[in-house]
Amino acid sequence: MRILLLVLVLVVVGCVALPLSALVLDGTDTGENLIVPAQVLVTAAVGAAIGRLLLGPSAQRPALTGAGLGILGALVGVAVFFLLLNGFDGA
Repeated sequence: MRILLLVLVLVVVGCVALPLSALVLDGTDTGENLIVPAQVLVTAAVGAAIGRLLLGPSAQRPALTGAGLGILGALVGVAVFFLLLNGFDGA
């Protein structure tokens, strides 16, 4: 149950982190290339923190699990925004 909660939270964080990182980094030449990497880093960091809280502070394994699920959440966020912007015909 904790893993499911972690996955759901990180999918939401991944969907929210993409437009927020675009809001901050868009407009500069170098910033436009850093939007997706910034989103992945933020989501992985949030995943590591939440994974450590939800799965137990025993060792680094819960943090690595959370970071991995955070990267998965970031990929789901990118896919959701791609489908929202382009639809199924543009995919």
